[in-house]
Amino acid sequence: MKNLRVSFSVLFLALHSLVYSQVQAYVSAKTYKLESVDLKVENLVITLSKDGNITNFYSDEMGGEVKYYNEFGYQDAFKNGKLKSIGDLKIDYYDQWDKNLTKNERFKKIGDVNIEYWETSDQSKELKVKKIGNIEIDYYSYDLIDNSKFGQLKSIGNIPIDYGIKEIGNHSRIGKLIRFGNLSLDYWNDTIIDKENFGKLKSLKGNTKDVSVRLLQ
Repeated sequence: MKNLRVSFSVLFLALHSLVYSQVQAYVSAKTYKLESVDLKVENLVITLSKDGNITNFYSDEMGGEVKYYNEFGYQDAFKNGKLKSIGDLKIDYYDQWDKNLTKNERFKKIGDVNIEYWETSDQSKELKVKKIGNIEIDYYSYDLIDNSKFGQLKSIGNIPIDYGIKEIGNHSRIGKLIRFGNLSLDYWNDTIIDKENFGKLKSLKGNTKDVSVRLLQ
C-alpha cells in the first residue's frame, strides 16, 4: 500500500478512453489470465486487481485542487503524504483503531463509496476486498481435488467467474479465464492440424454494454 498516490496521467490514458461498461474485465492477450476488473460504482470507476486489491479509481467529475494528509496526531500519522482529496472527492483509509490492525493504510472510503475487506482465517480471502459499495466480492477457497483456482476472483456481485483446469483431452484452457458472467472464452485445442494456434483464444462471446471483457496487449 505504499503507492496510493494517484498517477493522473496514467489514470487518464488508461481509463478516460473506455467505453464504460458497468463491469469491465481485462485479460492478458499473452496468458489469457484475468488481470483486473473495472467496476462502475456511483460516479466512480474503481479498479480491482486479480489479487483483490484496489489499484486505481477515476471519475469524469474528478478535478480541482489535490490535497495530501499532513496529520500530527499519533492515530492518523500513517496517513501523512497519502492522497486526501481531489476537488470534492475525498479519500479515507483504515487506521490502527479499526477492528483489524492489519487493515491499516487500506482504502476505507473513496468519495461516497465504502470499501470493506475480508476478515477471516481463510487465506484465500484474508484482507482482500470484500465489498465495494454494495457490490460483494468472493474468491476461490481451497479445493482438495484441484486447487489451481485458490485465491482467484470467484464472483463480483452476481457475476460468476471461472478458469480452465486440467481436463482429459483438453489442456488448452489451464489457468485461463473461461467465464465472466454470461461471457465465454474458448481456446484452440488442436495439436495436429492447427497446432501453431494451440492454447490461443479461439472465441469470445457475450460482451454487452453492462459486462464486457477486453484484451490487454
